[in-house]
Amino acid sequence: MRILGIELKRTTALVVGVLIVLLTVGMLSWGPSTKVSTAWTRQWTTMAEWIRFMLLFSWPLTLGAGALQGLRDRRSGVDELFASTPRPRAQRVGWTLGALAFGVVAGYAVVFAVGAVQVSSATDYFHWGWLPVLLVGALSLVAAAWLGVGLGRLVPSPLVPPVVAAAGVALMTLGLGRTEDGFPLTVLLPSVPLPTTVYATVAGSVSASEAVWFTGVALAGFLLAALRRRRRWAVLPLLVAGAVVVPLMPATPEEARAADPVAAELVCAEQLCLTRAHERERAALAGPAREALRLLAKLPSPPTSVREVVVTKTDVVQLEGRGPEPTDAVWVDLDEFTYFRKTPPTSEQVTTYMLAGAGVRTCYGDYIPESVAREVAARTVMAAWLTGRLEPLPRYRAWLGGEIDALASQAWTALRALPEAEQTARVQAAREVQAACSGDALTTLTA
Repeated sequence: MRILGIELKRTTALVVGVLIVLLTVGMLSWGPSTKVSTAWTRQWTTMAEWIRFMLLFSWPLTLGAGALQGLRDRRSGVDELFASTPRPRAQRVGWTLGALAFGVVAGYAVVFAVGAVQVSSATDYFHWGWLPVLLVGALSLVAAAWLGVGLGRLVPSPLVPPVVAAAGVALMTLGLGRTEDGFPLTVLLPSVPLPTTVYATVAGSVSASEAVWFTGVALAGFLLAALRRRRRWAVLPLLVAGAVVVPLMPATPEEARAADPVAAELVCAEQLCLTRAHERERAALAGPAREALRLLAKLPSPPTSVREVVVTKTDVVQLEGRGPEPTDAVWVDLDEFTYFRKTPPTSEQVTTYMLAGAGVRTCYGDYIPESVAREVAARTVMAAWLTGRLEPLPRYRAWLGGEIDALASQAWTALRALPEAEQTARVQAAREVQAACSGDALTTLTA
């Protein structure tokens, strides 16, 4: 242990560990990783996946730091001296590699600890399915450090660290798209795709295959660093790992993911059904749900419960809108109105969201059609009929506001001019049109 302590002081181990913490936590503290239900501080699964995703930056850094460490003997002018000693090179190099492994894993563990403290206070849903994803990330960092040392010893040039770091960045970019084209090979990258759902995670078979692969990479780096001659043997672990892993790789992104049915299980109490992953939000949503159901009782066929939608999309972008939904419940997608944010919405805002479209969700997906203003106007008028006051839906004030306001005002005036029974019938009909995503709800309200 005394030798390990000396190596920790003399090598880049602690420095690269600190850099991993600063880089990863800094990058995770802003941008997409802090938003919606898949934020890295909200669920254990998404936390592990976000930390793995950030290997896009920390893995090349570790590779370059390892290569810099591999140049130490040559830079110190003791390479020939150590080569003349009878002590096995593997024994001496082992302490250096152990120090590097300790440094990068310690940095990785600190990042996990920062996320774990926040996740534990944000959700009541705990499971161990995220652990293999996290552990494979730690193994990949060890493999990067050891491979870097091996490459630095193989080609002892000052240009090697920046070159291998740049090559690592280029390699990581291959995993950003992860479409059907060439997907299987991207599974062997250290990073994982952006988390898009809390109801699925990396399949266990994929994590096992990645563990085998990165073990092979680590052994290859060890052999490059430890062998004085016959360094071609370092290719052997890669060949063996590749022969084991390649036949097991999934063919599509869907096969690389495993559903989490426990997280998606609906837990119902007092007409409010939330997934187990989001059950902690019950206290905040119970009041708005009761108020929305009370107002919706004005309809001839009112919904009887508020139920969370289980969104299991695995693509980063979902262009298509939803399909038809039953009208016996108010279906709520908490991400649809950005419920998860630093400043939570007020109870009034949540109630307004539930009442929009008379308790029916929007039909469009990430692709916004030209007719979106008509749909939003119809949803605004249906909510106004329930509350008795015409107010714009807050989410849409930043864009198309003028057009939506004009359409909603005209439709509201026309609807209010009708007898009360006719108003009720038209709102009910428009609700059914919106639920089926077939037809124009605004025309149904005003024709």
